[in-house]
Amino acid sequence: MRREIFLSLKVKLGLLVAAIVLAIMGIMTYTSVIRQESAMKYEMRSKAINMAQITGALALLGGNAADPWAFAKQFLKFAPQLDDNILYIVILGQTGSIIDTEINMPLLSEITGKDDKAFVEGLPNVVRERIAGSGKGPEGQAFMSRLGHLLPIDVVLKPGDNFIGTMSIGYSLYRFDASVDRARLITLLFTLTFTIVGILASFGLSSNITKPIYRIVDAMKHIQQGDLEQHVTVKTRDEMQMLASNFNFMIDGLKEREHIKQTFKRYVSELVAEHLIKEREVSITGERKTATILFQDIRGFTSMSEQMSPEEVVSILKEYFTAMVDVIFAYEGTLDKYIGDAIMAVFGTPYAHEDDPSRAVKTAIDMQRALKALNQKWENEGKNRRLAVGCGIATGPVVAGSMGSEKRLEYTVIGDTVNLASRIEGLTKGGQILICDTTHTAVKDNVGIKPLDKVYVKGKKEPQQIYEVLYEL
Repeated sequence: MRREIFLSLKVKLGLLVAAIVLAIMGIMTYTSVIRQESAMKYEMRSKAINMAQITGALALLGGNAADPWAFAKQFLKFAPQLDDNILYIVILGQTGSIIDTEINMPLLSEITGKDDKAFVEGLPNVVRERIAGSGKGPEGQAFMSRLGHLLPIDVVLKPGDNFIGTMSIGYSLYRFDASVDRARLITLLFTLTFTIVGILASFGLSSNITKPIYRIVDAMKHIQQGDLEQHVTVKTRDEMQMLASNFNFMIDGLKEREHIKQTFKRYVSELVAEHLIKEREVSITGERKTATILFQDIRGFTSMSEQMSPEEVVSILKEYFTAMVDVIFAYEGTLDKYIGDAIMAVFGTPYAHEDDPSRAVKTAIDMQRALKALNQKWENEGKNRRLAVGCGIATGPVVAGSMGSEKRLEYTVIGDTVNLASRIEGLTKGGQILICDTTHTAVKDNVGIKPLDKVYVKGKKEPQQIYEVLYEL
């Protein structure tokens, strides 16, 4: 058997505080870094556009006859000094030819650890191929990956409608990433500090909460052992004091109910006992009531069971009784007893409803439907079982109460109505529901009824009018 893991309230509060602190600090750190990176990228793009505008303007001045880009090239040499995060600048002409390249060698050495001549020579072509759309392959990506985290910005040099070329500026985020790492380390230290302080504070708070709880738990252990002489004293002026007060009230109630339960523990029906405890005005001695009695019996089960093994008989009855009793309980009827393969149910005692006769008839109809479903289930399972039941219902006065001896009591009902219901059930065929005249009067407006001939039943001098309930499965 797997053992459940127990976590104390102190640990749970500590974990909760730690999770909250970590979540808050994580969100603050992430938001701060995102905002910082977004602001920096915006600033870099703005600078790149300004540089491109200056470069384009200088190119339009014409430089000298030998080189129209002469002024622009002179400006390009000073560009890395304007922003030391610029790693490279490449200018491409109208035809995509490389006009000039400027590389920030100190920053390159800081990133790669050396003056990489291969990078200086190969970078312009890689940038040109990337702008042309043919440099996104593995070789080009491998080349650029040597430079770490880059932000390439391409600006078209097009004063007015005159396209003169493209300027590509590569910003290195190397130093930015280093500052972010430092910020994260500092944030981590603050997070750990706040977490530890929060956990210690939660432990102190939880101690004030758990002490009264442990007192209550200790008292509950004694109650489980049958010792109801418990009283918990808590003076915290908060919910814990309210809890202790209600716990003491509960103990007083348990003492009172325990005495009552001892009286009813001899009753077979748990449902009856529960309602007798709840309904304190119900007498546990005999009392006259009006109730509706339902008898149901399996037709031909005795001869059927002779051809079965005892285990199969028990299995069938178990499934049958389970399905039938569920219907009885659904309509808040009381299961009085099992009589062999028959069921006796009572509606109207120990607790009554205004429509008890109607509940009994509806129960009988739903029991027939439940049996149909059960027969279908057995057929689908390939079992050679098919039951048919008859139901007899009678409404009238009964005596309800505790019957039996001093050592063994049973809450049940007796009287002429019980006998009448049993006799009517004996007249039924499989699938029939027969009711007496009194039940008919109570339910005739709600269900289909067909009158039958008067019949003599055992125990009655006069013939009895009975009716058949009409229903559809």
